[in-house]
Amino acid sequence: MRNPSLTDLRVFLVATLTVFLLAAWPGTPLAVWAAEVELEQELAVPDTAAGKDTYPGAGEPVPRSRRPIREFFEGVKVDLQDADPFFRDTDLNLHLRTYYLGKWNTNSTTQQSWAGGGWLEYKSGWWKDTVQLGGTVFTTFPIYAPAGEGGTGLLTPDQDGFIVAGIAYGALRYKEYATLTGFRQFVDTPYINRQDNRMVPRTNEAVTVGGKLGFVEYLAGYLWSQKPRDTSDFRSFSTIAGVPDKERGAILGNLRIAPPIEGLTFTVHDSYVPDLFNTFYADAGYRLPLTQDLTLGLGAQYTDQRAVGQDLLAVSTFNEWVNYVASARLALTWKGLTLEGAVSRTGPGANIQNPYGSYPGYISQLFNDFDRANEFAWLVGLTYDFRGVALPGFTANLEYSQGNNAIDPVTRADVPNEKELNLNLAYAIQEGTLRGLRFDAKGGILDYTNSGRTGYQLRLILNYEFNLL
Repeated sequence: MRNPSLTDLRVFLVATLTVFLLAAWPGTPLAVWAAEVELEQELAVPDTAAGKDTYPGAGEPVPRSRRPIREFFEGVKVDLQDADPFFRDTDLNLHLRTYYLGKWNTNSTTQQSWAGGGWLEYKSGWWKDTVQLGGTVFTTFPIYAPAGEGGTGLLTPDQDGFIVAGIAYGALRYKEYATLTGFRQFVDTPYINRQDNRMVPRTNEAVTVGGKLGFVEYLAGYLWSQKPRDTSDFRSFSTIAGVPDKERGAILGNLRIAPPIEGLTFTVHDSYVPDLFNTFYADAGYRLPLTQDLTLGLGAQYTDQRAVGQDLLAVSTFNEWVNYVASARLALTWKGLTLEGAVSRTGPGANIQNPYGSYPGYISQLFNDFDRANEFAWLVGLTYDFRGVALPGFTANLEYSQGNNAIDPVTRADVPNEKELNLNLAYAIQEGTLRGLRFDAKGGILDYTNSGRTGYQLRLILNYEFNLL
């Protein structure tokens, strides 16, 4: 494969420098917004009807020449505080993001993009505690997008930007027991989820009902289309899975169970796409405090996935394939330091199909998910939260994963073992005017054993989110 060139390295440096300048340099858009807008606690206004805390500086004049945006939204909140809850409890949030992704793949191709954008989210309050409306407009645009190096997921495959009303819904609720939501919405379940790890997350056109019954939180619904991360188009679930000439949606059911045993949780999920495949998933997690500073975390996962109906996906040598993946995780946390280990075993029937969101497995890395047919994989990782050494908001994570004995599910031939090393650094500002600003740097190295194939990846991400109303 091609090694990173001098031009590539320059882009790395420029991207890194720019995201920091966007956050700190006077006169840049992000710095101007930060100077004009105080975040959640500073934007709050008196709301005696809702029993909220009062705004710390209520009644104090703010010079228009210095903070016109802050003053405008403060005024709107004051005007709304005696209005109907539908208007009074309006949420308006702005999320800014810039993202550089460079991939030097094992097949000697290069993918690079640097994008900017974000989204504006609106949610009304609840009219008569029953009706809510919501919508979100997402956008991404190219900053650095060399021709022929698309496919990063930050922009379209042709390196173009787009804007889309990815969320647009109406909701009816009965207390906490049931909320019926229609049209464009997020769905967050193990195998169908927003996968918010590029510029624009996945959203769905669907009808869902969810709520909470005691210690059980549930979600069920029918999803007829999904918007992937790199397009403004909503597409059928069969098209996204690789069968473009069919129109199939997804039937979804999901339970999250938190029984009255501290630290214990369960998840049960099933999603069915007619004539493609059915995915059943279950997990259990338990956190056990051993001492005041020492905690043991245990987890187990199981996925059963199999072809259904016409089996339109040619992903296995078998006409009616069946497969599974089982995994376990152990984590030991002492103060800010966490040591973790995980193992997984994937059955020989097929590779695990996961076209509708992020893979929920413990061994999901920057390049690969370690869920190939017949693969045995393991991971060891170390995470440190630096708040204990006077660096609150800074975390570092190092993980090494290896997968052995995988086969091609169609030819049944052996494929190379894979090894991946990931380093993730994150810094989130905890207080002050720039609270809500987060910077992530992620790097990965992927090697296929005895194949001469090595890949490299770098991600630089800046997020800044604040509440307007």
